[in-house]
Amino acid sequence: MGSRFGRGLGLVALGGLVLRWAYAVWNRHFLVQGDAMTFHAVARHLADGAGFIQPFTVPVQPTAEHPPLWELVLAGADLLGVDGYLSHRLLAGLIGTVTVVLVGLLGRRVAGDRAGLIAAGIAAISPMLITADGSLMSETLYGALVAATLLSALALRLAPSVRLAALLGLLAALAGLTRGEGLGLVVLLGVPLAYTGGADWRRRAVLAAATFGTFAVVLAPWTIRNLTTFEDPFVVSTNANSVWQGANCPETYGGILIGSWSFRCYLPKRDGEDESQYVARNRASGLRYLREHRGRLPLVMIHRLARGLDVAHIDQALYLNAAEGRPAGPMRWALRWSWLVMALAIAGAVLLRRRGGTGLWVLLTPVWLVLAITVVTYGDTRFRQGAEPTLAVLAAVSAEWVVLRLRARRAAAPPAPAPEA
Repeated sequence: MGSRFGRGLGLVALGGLVLRWAYAVWNRHFLVQGDAMTFHAVARHLADGAGFIQPFTVPVQPTAEHPPLWELVLAGADLLGVDGYLSHRLLAGLIGTVTVVLVGLLGRRVAGDRAGLIAAGIAAISPMLITADGSLMSETLYGALVAATLLSALALRLAPSVRLAALLGLLAALAGLTRGEGLGLVVLLGVPLAYTGGADWRRRAVLAAATFGTFAVVLAPWTIRNLTTFEDPFVVSTNANSVWQGANCPETYGGILIGSWSFRCYLPKRDGEDESQYVARNRASGLRYLREHRGRLPLVMIHRLARGLDVAHIDQALYLNAAEGRPAGPMRWALRWSWLVMALAIAGAVLLRRRGGTGLWVLLTPVWLVLAITVVTYGDTRFRQGAEPTLAVLAAVSAEWVVLRLRARRAAAPPAPAPEA
């Protein structure tokens, strides 16, 4: 890393950390509820040696409601004495600052030093990212891992090697162990990079084996634990199965919640069911409702996408974000900011494409993943977290272009005439 770029990136990261910690302190009394409270409580049980157990049920039952990595990170912090909601928010701010640095490196990789610093600056001051880092949700860690995965993918694309292929598999697995959709990164990136990185089928097979082998090894402990603990199999979390019921029911196929999700649609739990059996029933019920009402699906998908991009149902978005740890006041600014960044990112993608599109398809991978998850499940602001590193980089490409054009126009302007004596 060049010294000038490194110093600039360090200053930007420091500013980003100050903003995040200031927001964490300001937000310290905001009510913690829902998933954030579950993450915090499960982490406390882990730190106490009780394992992954449902935090609010009696009798005690095992859980895999969420992927485990964020809870493990919080549990590790608890063991070090960094416990409590404020401490966890400060930790999240530190991880969010890592994301700022990674976004800067990502921008530098695809568009040069200046674009890298602009991208880091956008990530550092982004109210969307700052509010996410203060929410105690797993999106903070997920954003950092997505950015790291993209960096490894770009490195593998330029210099294919077994080591980089294994690194890609490792980071994609960690992303999937933070948010379930992160598992898709290994397919969307690993397969094409193995194909383009090998001169023949043998080399391609070696690269693919390194990526998917490492991916499988990292996932294995959690997968084995779940297969031996629960009755019904699932991929990474039971939440990924139960979401089908909340997203496919009368409340979310019409009315004010169309395209969203509703906990009230969940089925009542039966005596003797474990977590996996309960969510399997919900999944079956949700998919059955989807099939029986597939004529409504195109309209529902449009609303899901509108919610995911925050271009409709804004008042509801503010309310739902507040329930997920993001106060309505800062979120109003965050949504306005996101509209600007998304507009700049679209222009940035066009500019990067015209320059030859160096790594553009790699950068866009999490964007397509976010859009697919949104359309298939339901629309929610926090689902965009995986796309935020890409959006910051592409917006930086646009911002740099604007700055250069303004400088060129100023340089080409004729000098002002000298005043008459």
